[in-house]
Amino acid sequence: MFRNYIKIGFRNLVKNRVYTLINISGLAIGLACFILIALYIHHETGFDTIYDNADNIYRINTHVDVNGASNVYPSAHYPAVFDMVQDYPEAVNATTMYRMFFLSNAVPKVRYGDAEFEETKFYLVDSSFFTVFNFEFQYGNAAKALENTNSVVLTDAMAKKYFGDTNPMGKLLQLQDTVALKVTGVLKPIKGKTHLEFDFLANAKPYLNQFIGFRVDHAYVGLWYYCYVVLQPGSSPAALESKLPAFVKKYYPPRYTDNNARLTLQNIKDIHLYSDFTGGEMSVGGNIQYIYTLGSIAVLVLLIACINFMNLSIARFSNRGKEVGMRKVMGAEKQNLVFQFLGESVLIALMAGVVSLVLVRLSMPVFNALANVQLDAMEMVKPFNLLVILAIILFTGLLAGIYPAVVMAAFQPVKVLKGLHKAGHQKINLRKVLVIGQFTVSLILLIGTLVISNQLDFMRSKDLGFSKDQIMMIPTSSQALARDFATFKNKLKQQESIAAVTHISHNLGQETLPYLPLFVEGKEEEQMLPTMTVGYDFLETFDIEMLNGRFFDVEHNTDSTQAFVINESAAKALNWSDPIGRKMSFGVGGNPNSVVIGVVKDFNFDPLRNKVGPLVMNFSPVQGNVAVKIKPGDYQRTVAAVEKAWGEIETEKPFAFYFLDEGLAKTYVAEENLALVFKYFCGLAIFVASLGLFALASFSAERRLKEIGVRKVLGASEIGLVALLYKEFLVLILISFVVASPLAYYFFNRWLNEFAYRIDIGVMPYLIAVVFITLIALITVGYQSISAARSNPVKILRTE
Repeated sequence: MFRNYIKIGFRNLVKNRVYTLINISGLAIGLACFILIALYIHHETGFDTIYDNADNIYRINTHVDVNGASNVYPSAHYPAVFDMVQDYPEAVNATTMYRMFFLSNAVPKVRYGDAEFEETKFYLVDSSFFTVFNFEFQYGNAAKALENTNSVVLTDAMAKKYFGDTNPMGKLLQLQDTVALKVTGVLKPIKGKTHLEFDFLANAKPYLNQFIGFRVDHAYVGLWYYCYVVLQPGSSPAALESKLPAFVKKYYPPRYTDNNARLTLQNIKDIHLYSDFTGGEMSVGGNIQYIYTLGSIAVLVLLIACINFMNLSIARFSNRGKEVGMRKVMGAEKQNLVFQFLGESVLIALMAGVVSLVLVRLSMPVFNALANVQLDAMEMVKPFNLLVILAIILFTGLLAGIYPAVVMAAFQPVKVLKGLHKAGHQKINLRKVLVIGQFTVSLILLIGTLVISNQLDFMRSKDLGFSKDQIMMIPTSSQALARDFATFKNKLKQQESIAAVTHISHNLGQETLPYLPLFVEGKEEEQMLPTMTVGYDFLETFDIEMLNGRFFDVEHNTDSTQAFVINESAAKALNWSDPIGRKMSFGVGGNPNSVVIGVVKDFNFDPLRNKVGPLVMNFSPVQGNVAVKIKPGDYQRTVAAVEKAWGEIETEKPFAFYFLDEGLAKTYVAEENLALVFKYFCGLAIFVASLGLFALASFSAERRLKEIGVRKVLGASEIGLVALLYKEFLVLILISFVVASPLAYYFFNRWLNEFAYRIDIGVMPYLIAVVFITLIALITVGYQSISAARSNPVKILRTE
């Protein structure tokens, strides 16, 4: 009997090739989306689970109000975690990490012999680091690796980079050509995913104290340290967190307590997905909302595919009605028929499953680029994952086939052999509801795609308050260039195609500026203000308007050491109606004779997600970026001239540059990728929903054939009949639009609220979406409607 079911199943699949192809295509797309998103969710939720004590390791985050705005940092002051261990029995261990040159864009230089490299992932840590994080060692011992100062532990990749395949234990690395670090350990390749992105871990506290200018282990100065605390197993992090307000009051200086500073605990397994900070994360994090969004879409597309299968199966059951009747007459039980039809459904699901795995493999590179992850296709073929995927496929086949199987198996032989089952079936309302759900999802995705695209267009075209066109940005940490910048600048200014040259510490408009403590006139306590260092000709290079006073001038010797320029928002925040000449100095080692010499018009120094706030600028030697404003003309020749001037001064580091407008565009790559994800999934949802609409149109046309025949006999035109059939589906689209509109407004208005500068949604996205979906529906329904309208009434009514 089983062989007979398989034979009949294949025979029916081959006989109805079009519907078989549609079924397999719809299910394959739904399964591919589901499997791909499931792999992504598995990847994103697996961060920082590799540590034995992961459930008890927490990072200290700092919340503080800065000029009325709430700011959250993934860092804390150095002594905080160690004082917690001393004060609270729940805390049993602690460690910190400090990225070298955290306060600037300078990059640490590491040298071994003649090999010297800039290393962006160089961290200074405490001797307790490996008692908190149990990484495996290839060489060395975790307990002793950092017990002595001036010791360094390397990752496996860095060990091979500097020492090849030899054992590097005991060898010396030079840091900044001033500190010798002894290699005391090499880690094995990390198995798993972690938010800790490092290449070097050095115990160099004396060097850090020297670099900062004071003993960091006694100072609550600077939110520069990633701080981790280990709690007793079974301890409540909420209970410890409730004690931290008193801890802040006890240890923190007034500039924090007066600005509502508070500390929170975050389990390390939550860091990757649940971090939303003002700036300073160690690695690029994920987004739990992204997980929810993609997961919901994947489930919806899979459900839509299952619904399509149901609709197509029921829409075509009339072709097999007599088969069901004959089998029942010959003694087939209802459960036998259910088993047969479920078997055919599972067979289609298995075929779709094979196709879906191919689709996942082909689409994975695109998805990796969009989601900024590195999913491995080999994950699919791991035994456990294969079993899970097989279970999903089988469940999908059963879910998609159970409803049509039960319906068809319930046919009464007398009615099906007379053809009466076609008119008597009354389950169309359920399918209409399902199709409404399909198009509601499609409309929400389409409206969202349009809203996101409009917001991106707005951000690209918004006036940022500075010129972004024809400006070449040259990232640099070159000591040679810093020493000979005046010569380099003069060489460039001699080129007729170059209008201005300056330098700036940060990537303008692309990253959040650091907040530094400053003493300002009229305020008793230090103020935390965003700070940026710039060079002469900054205004000319970026076309920024001066409102009051003057800018840094090479003719004024004290400007390089005793001057600040602020923006108009800073003047307002400090309540300075006449800011020129006001005292201002850095809180740590600042010059008490420094004054404000000018006020510039507000410009968007942060990304557009943040509103323009206070800004303090001071002069410094070259660091971060050199900015070159180019006149319109032969760009290639100008770039070649700049590269030549670079090579004459900097002989060791290669020349690299980007144009500012391109860098600003890349700032919103997450939003760009989100827009692309919505476009792709929107297209898939509309395609799969169209298959469902095709099924419903097929069913509706067959159900109303006799009605159409009677209307044609009575003189109805083909155009009128097509319009009659279209009306049914246009009503469904209208209902979907009514349901989708408020949902789309709610979700995407919340998304727009994340931007300080945003568009109003307006009516156009809704109109475009409903018109587009209507056209898709008309095309989808058109074939069935026209075929039914052109049918011969004589043949249709012959059985009456």
